[in-house]
Amino acid sequence: MLQYQDLTKHFGLSLFDENVQTFLSGKFSDLTEYNILESDYITSVNAGIDLGFINKEAVYDDDDHVIYKKGNPLFSHFILYPKSCTCIDRLPFDIDFNDDRTEVIKKAGIPTMTKEGYADFLNTSFLVENYKVDEIVITFDYNTENQKLNFIQIRDNNLVEHLKM
Repeated sequence: MLQYQDLTKHFGLSLFDENVQTFLSGKFSDLTEYNILESDYITSVNAGIDLGFINKEAVYDDDDHVIYKKGNPLFSHFILYPKSCTCIDRLPFDIDFNDDRTEVIKKAGIPTMTKEGYADFLNTSFLVENYKVDEIVITFDYNTENQKLNFIQIRDNNLVEHLKM
């Protein structure tokens, strides 16, 4: 079993780093291939985890599906879904995916930032709360109707610039 910190200690390292490759292959048996044209994530469906990468060096044309330069993907964030509890035994603030928003706030305290609204491009309402712990940002995404957790995103605040807090 893993703790979420077992993943965060790899933040900033290249996907191609030998230690990262050893860690990933030792913990996840079904990871998708990294393909910047499709996503900045590699996914383990069995583990319920999306592993995210930034890749500022890549040069590509996603309209023509052509990669001119593969670049260097750096591990920067990940998303945990309820299924991830099969391999992650300790979540931030000892949260459990059965916790609702009230329980999360009891365990984690007052969020650093709350965002609530309607996303036109997704055609859905959203409610997310962010907690900044040193340079790690932990985001809890809730179902707006019952305020149960949908997923937890954990990211390096210095690497994921478009979401920097």
